Formats: sequence, structure tokens, C-alpha cells
Amino acid sequence: MGLTNKQFDTIMQHYDDIQKENRDLLAAKEQEIRKKIPQYFQFGQEINSLRVKRAKASLSKNKDFVSQCLKEEQDLIEKRDKLLLSEGYPADYLSMTYHCPICKDKGLLSDNRTKCTCFISAQTKLLFEQSGIYELIKTQNFDTLSYEYFDKEHVAGYQNAVTIAKNFITNFNSDYQNLLFYGNVGTGKTFLTCCIAKELMEQGISVTYCSAEQLFRMLVDLRFQEDKDSYFSFMEDIHDRDVLIIDDLGTETVTERVRSDLFTCLNNRDMAHKSTIISTNLSIEELNKRYSERIFSRMSSHFTFCKFDGPDIRMKIKLSGN
Repeated sequence: MGLTNKQFDTIMQHYDDIQKENRDLLAAKEQEIRKKIPQYFQFGQEINSLRVKRAKASLSKNKDFVSQCLKEEQDLIEKRDKLLLSEGYPADYLSMTYHCPICKDKGLLSDNRTKCTCFISAQTKLLFEQSGIYELIKTQNFDTLSYEYFDKEHVAGYQNAVTIAKNFITNFNSDYQNLLFYGNVGTGKTFLTCCIAKELMEQGISVTYCSAEQLFRMLVDLRFQEDKDSYFSFMEDIHDRDVLIIDDLGTETVTERVRSDLFTCLNNRDMAHKSTIISTNLSIEELNKRYSERIFSRMSSHFTFCKFDGPDIRMKIKLSGN
């Protein structure tokens, strides 16, 4: 779970770019010092010559000569550093610099499998940026969750929905689940999907969010393009991300092509045990009527249904001036 191959390659390309920047910066510094302090590199040549001699002495087990070379080498390094300092440069001016000293801008630690902390940060940033929900989760998350505008008779229902959402997050890695949020307009369905998305992405879980109208329009538009790369890339997002959020199902124009695409999407993700979250303003009866029986059957068999009741919270908030 987490990154697709494409996402992993994107991050590793970022590290390749950083390493090139590091090398270019060092080369520019070396060129600067060659012009201003040419003696500096004469010290370097002498140091390298001593290191060659020391290596040969080690092979012949001439310990005394090895010790002598080490002492001379250290003396030369000190003189070289003092030369830089005398010209106003720090002693380590010509050392390679790194954005991350832990992995030296490689992203992975020495075993080439363990992700560095900087890689995890880059991964989280990429997941947020590519989720399609980046702007929404800035204001719609558990930190901003409030029951202030819910009627007393409906607040318990929303609290139950929040509990379901939090359980989904807590058990995500051990319990395959899908969620279907349905009910009246403006009752907090999209808000709660944003809360889930933010929490999961902070754990390194990949999420793709799109409205139903956007999803099916993109499938139609990309399917008939001559360049299929965009289509296959979009299909990868739909089928391979750990979580797919389809918001406002029912706002799209429903055709047989749409029904077929929706079934294929749900079926493929279910077979791969990839979680899907759907929100809709349609009732259960409307869902059953609008989509084919095999789609509704798949939803009812593989999704946890959660009903949202009450008046339009968004309208209440707008009227309150907040």
C-alpha cells in the first residue's frame, strides 16, 4: 500500500534532481577556488599521492610507513583548510552539501529499502498534492469538525457517522472496508470523506478524490484520445490507489456506458481489496432504480451504508455569516 510505481519514480526523480544540484553547486565552488586559490588543489594532489603510498604500504604491512603517511596527510589537510580560512572561506567549503544529511539526498538509507524521514515527508506531500482533495482538506478535517449547526435530533446520527469514519481509519490496514454515505444535501457527507482522506494520507496511504461527474466525463474524454498515455495514467489512479473517493454519485448523466464504467471500477477495486468511499444525495431506492441491479447488489454486499439526515448544514453556516 502507499505509492504506485509511478509515484515512487516521481519522488526518486526529485532526489536525482537534488543530487545533480548538489554536484553542480560543488563544481561551481571548485571553479571559483581554482581561480582564487590555485594552491588549494596542489595540496589535494599531494594528499592523494600520500593516500596511494599509504594503501601500498598497508598491503606490504609496513605499519611505520603507514603511520608516517597518515601524519603527513593530516598535516597537509590542516594546511589546506587554513588556506581556505585565510581567504575568508569555511574549511568545509568544498565538501558536498546535502539537503538531508541522513540519507545524503538519496531518499533511502544504506540498505536501499528503508525510507528516510525526508522520503516519508516527500511521499506525504505528493499524496496530498495528487489526491484531488488537497484544497478541501485544509478546512475540512477532524480538527475543524463541529456539531454546532446540527439539530438535536440529528446530531447523534452524525456522531455515529464520525465513529464509523474513525473506525475505518483505525482498521484500514487490517480490515478491508468500503463506505457509502447517502442522504440529504449539505449534511456533512463530503466533509467526512475529507476527514478520512487527510488522516489516511498522513499515514502514507494513497487517496484519489473526484466527483462522479468529473470521473465519468474524464473516462469518456480520455478514452477516445489518440494518445492513450493520459487514459492509462488516469485508470491507474482509479484502480491502483489505496482509496478512491467518488463524491456526489448521481449528479452525472447516467448512461449504459457510465453504468458499465462504474461496475468495472467497483468490481476491479473489490477484487484487489482497494477501498472505495462513495457519497451521494440519492436515497437507497433511487440508487437501486438509477443504476443496474448488479451495481446496487455489489454496493449492498460490499459497502457499509451510512445515512445522513437533517437540514442543509452548509446553508445554516452561510446564513450565520461564518
